[in-house]
Amino acid sequence: MNTSLTFEVLLYLNSYYFGLFAVCEIGMNIVKYINFTNLEHFSVDFGILMAVCVIEFFRVILARGGNLIERKWPVFIAILLTIPSLIGVLYLVLWQTEVLRFEYIICAIQMTLQIVEIITGILCLLPFCKTPEYY
Repeated sequence: MNTSLTFEVLLYLNSYYFGLFAVCEIGMNIVKYINFTNLEHFSVDFGILMAVCVIEFFRVILARGGNLIERKWPVFIAILLTIPSLIGVLYLVLWQTEVLRFEYIICAIQMTLQIVEIITGILCLLPFCKTPEYY
């Protein structure tokens, strides 16, 4: 099985899913801001959501570029950037002031995609790290 192809397919899927995820999260935060009155940490919640959006955007671009040119450092940095993005999504599920049921579902899908991307990204790095054999 070609792990580079699997990693690229997951990144392609995540690039579209994260766009949907970000739009839904921003929309739900606007609805929560309008309807709920006791949002004491709304600015922190929204700031973390924006940070996750920026990190995820750069992570996907870096990983796709590194995977296509088969370079190990961009893929490795993208795998490292997955950790703060995963922590941000965990914050949105566990520690946000108000969490809607739909947020649990879309955050669980996003975390699953990120964990599978970490695994396939590490497996994708293994062939990149081999020294080339010249005949």
